[in-house]
Amino acid sequence: MSSEKRHTAHSNADDGGEYFQFLAFRWDVAKAQQIARTLPVRRLDPQPWYRLLSAVRLDEDHIAHADLERPLILVRIREVGGTALIIDGWHRLARARRDGVADLSAILLDEDQEFEVRIFGGEKSL
Repeated sequence: MSSEKRHTAHSNADDGGEYFQFLAFRWDVAKAQQIARTLPVRRLDPQPWYRLLSAVRLDEDHIAHADLERPLILVRIREVGGTALIIDGWHRLARARRDGVADLSAILLDEDQEFEVRIFGGEKSL
């Protein structure tokens, strides 16, 4: 990871996978998407999340094309009291802010599902 304080989703050139890294945590986004397909879609007020956009590296060109119909994927992280974090959908969130969208679809993985898609960080080491 770069020394920047901003964090982002990356494509792993070795296996074609996609992951999201934030601080010392990394998640397998493709695996999260697979689990998310089996879970209910909810509505999310994006407003409280806007303050975190500056902490994530975003591709400005991608924001304009982000599909707001695709649900965000959030996880609950057990090591921080079940706090939720978006691991897929930051470009959609940025577009929602830009376009003044009042709510977005979202899927929430529970703590066990989060741990399953976590590559490393917290209690899960390499």
